[in-house]
Amino acid sequence: MPRLARKNLTTSFLHVMVQGVNKEFIFNDNHCIESYMKIMQEIYPDFDLDILAYCIMSNHSHFAIHTEDIKQLSEFMYKVNSKYARMYNKEHGRCGVLFRNRFQIEPIYSQKHLANCINYIHQNPVKAKMVSKCEDYKYSSYNDYKLNKGIAQSDILKQIFGESSDYLRIFEKDGGKMFMDVERPTFMEAKEYILNGVKEFIEINKVKLQDILSERETLKKLIKYLKYECNISYVNIRKFFQISYGTMDKLKV
Repeated sequence: MPRLARKNLTTSFLHVMVQGVNKEFIFNDNHCIESYMKIMQEIYPDFDLDILAYCIMSNHSHFAIHTEDIKQLSEFMYKVNSKYARMYNKEHGRCGVLFRNRFQIEPIYSQKHLANCINYIHQNPVKAKMVSKCEDYKYSSYNDYKLNKGIAQSDILKQIFGESSDYLRIFEKDGGKMFMDVERPTFMEAKEYILNGVKEFIEINKVKLQDILSERETLKKLIKYLKYECNISYVNIRKFFQISYGTMDKLKV
């Protein structure tokens, strides 16, 4: 099976994070975590996406997800989180928002970035000192990889890393070093993602490119969209539009 081209990692692979509102412990016992995982597993087959790794913690969760359609991801996360919120609120006698924002995403730009991200996700319980070893935490995909089942059998992984019965060896190279931060993209790698974000902004807001560049408020709105919806850094946005440091400070939202 041919490996995926590096450029395809730019927009199709994402590190997704969800968190409880006010950092509340919304997955505060085994029943809650298992309920969230059950909802996720029930809804998952209805969407065109692949969950490549996951870890459900006490007040937040991490996922590595592949999808060719960002709308599929948005709808999937909305359905999972809203169904869980209704169940949680009913069981705990509460009302109102349960999750902080919809979710956060960070684009994954390369094979190394993806491997680092998966390892980072699995290391979360160890970093939080909940367990001493990844395999001791049962609410992550680590043991799927270790036992070569479920997520570890994804065709997407085979396309990227080749046929392997031990992907953990790839993800945990350098002696199982804990990656505190995933690899950051270069400007050239981020450029394509910025272009896609600009196209989406133009379609959503029904504006023309020349309007964005000539109208300060529209440019501020675009910068906010690229920063918070597409997770593009201010540094790369400034470089892309060739904006001075002083002007960029005034345009930040």
